[in-house]
Amino acid sequence: MPCTRILSLVGALLLFSGSMLAAQAPTHPLDGLSAAEHWTAYEVIRASGEISDDANFLFASLNEPPKAEVLAWSAGQSFRREAYVHIEDESAGYVAVVDLIAEELLRYEMVTETTYMWGPSDGVSAVVLRNDEVRAALEDRGITDFEMVGCGAQAYGNRGTEQERGARIGRVTCGHRVGSVNGLGEPIPGLVVVVDLQENEVLEVIDDGPGPRIGPVAEHHPEVVGETRDPLPPIVVTQPQGRGFTIDGWQVAWESWRFHLRIDPRRGLVLSQVGHEDDGAFRSVLYQASLSELFVPYQDPSQPWSHQAYYDLATYPSSFEGIAGTLEIGQDCPAHAHYIDSWVVRTNGSPQRVPRAACLFERPGAEPAWRHDGGDYIESRARTDLVLRMFVGAGNYDYLFDWVFKQDGGIRVNLAATGIDQVKAVAPENAVADGGDEASRYGRYVAPHTVAVNHSHFFNFRLDFDVDGTDNSLAVDRIVTEEQPADNPRRSVWRVETDVPTTERQGMRTSTLTAPEHWRVVNPSRIGPQGYPSGYLLEGHGGKTMLLDNDPIRTLAGFTDHTIWTTPMRPEQMYAAGAWPTNLAEPDGLPAWTAADRGIDDTDIVLWY
Repeated sequence: MPCTRILSLVGALLLFSGSMLAAQAPTHPLDGLSAAEHWTAYEVIRASGEISDDANFLFASLNEPPKAEVLAWSAGQSFRREAYVHIEDESAGYVAVVDLIAEELLRYEMVTETTYMWGPSDGVSAVVLRNDEVRAALEDRGITDFEMVGCGAQAYGNRGTEQERGARIGRVTCGHRVGSVNGLGEPIPGLVVVVDLQENEVLEVIDDGPGPRIGPVAEHHPEVVGETRDPLPPIVVTQPQGRGFTIDGWQVAWESWRFHLRIDPRRGLVLSQVGHEDDGAFRSVLYQASLSELFVPYQDPSQPWSHQAYYDLATYPSSFEGIAGTLEIGQDCPAHAHYIDSWVVRTNGSPQRVPRAACLFERPGAEPAWRHDGGDYIESRARTDLVLRMFVGAGNYDYLFDWVFKQDGGIRVNLAATGIDQVKAVAPENAVADGGDEASRYGRYVAPHTVAVNHSHFFNFRLDFDVDGTDNSLAVDRIVTEEQPADNPRRSVWRVETDVPTTERQGMRTSTLTAPEHWRVVNPSRIGPQGYPSGYLLEGHGGKTMLLDNDPIRTLAGFTDHTIWTTPMRPEQMYAAGAWPTNLAEPDGLPAWTAADRGIDDTDIVLWY
């Protein structure tokens, strides 16, 4: 049996006709918070007297037990249960940790004055529309019905200016709702309002004058778009012999694969204790794998786009009501899929059910698992995949995340983006009328007088590998060209050269088309039948930032500097950009942690891709 499996990153649980998986009492240390546990956390925090009546609950999740405890736990044994709760109170961010069994507040402290998650206190529309200068600017644009104007902070600081230092600043733009059915309304160009989001105070109004009126954008309701194409004949998948996977609580078994899943309000799908059963023995691959951050910087130097760089996971779990949104049966997932609910916290502290936040289903492969034509005999084997899916509705974008388990021992992560673009209104009607104008220098025309602004999407995954145990190393395979002796008719061949980085600095890797690398996580103490250490291959592309070293957007999202980072496992280091990157003034996350250049050889390591 081969020792190396493949984890491929690109973009890098009951049949519906029966019943849904409802929230239940936890049976595993890594199960997500139940509704009852949300209530316990709320009651303990309220009873403590630590928070005001106006406090907002922005995020609540499992406070994971130590890894050693989870690995030592067996079914039937007791385990600790703790909740981690993020609260905004009186314009500061706090963290509470609650013992859900003892019903005791273990920790309550302020963690940030300005970089807490987005919450309802950041609703700035009323503040902006009370401002006389803003109202005059709207009237100059022919807009007098202020009830039909909505404003929101499209971008936070901090870019290091004196105005932004030590404050929570938003760049606010407005839209006109008249005529909109279900889109974004009509953007109001040339007007940006700088607001102190903690003091609810307008600091500056930037008015470049009226621009073109382009009407509502991003309308997609049938009433607006009209008749759509006729659907193709349906493709129906049936499983007359039943599903090929089983579920025990939140633990999944399919073929030789075994894993635990939960839906986290900030990270979405969290897969834990992922492994393969090999001749009756469980061989671990990953202790845990999940999305760590989704960073979207826009590429236009004008206001407010110059400050527009979203940390979707770190900023908006409360606004999104958890990053995993409800799936449409038969559209987002097959009708025969198994749908999974989750719970998130409302701003008042009560639990809210998110129906069908993920789905699990089998599907036939588009190509055979293996095939060979031996001349007089063809051997072809059909393929079946197991797919675990969620969608993230992040404002204008909808992101698909598929964890695909394969019969050959590989895991493939598929990413897709759909939804609508963010656009700005410009004077020229189209590229012909533009004539090289600045209007489309940083984007493309998608409709008359409408430019979609260039931007990037950086998805970072935290992969806590445990290949046949916790002590692992990173093996870097490089393709090198080898010149041949003069008496050989071949002048050159290529071969694979393997290095084993020993420190974090050496573990920062970027693969390119001209200098390709393969990354394997290996267990030096587990030698396979061919004499190689057992390992799992991380296969991906060489994406990295194109921004300059001194650009604040790059500096504060330093994890985009390399395709992968390798760190020793530390339970408090969960997010590539740091715990609270919204409006952050100084770099945090991977660049800060790896400055110590810690050892990564033959130890418990995490790869960040």
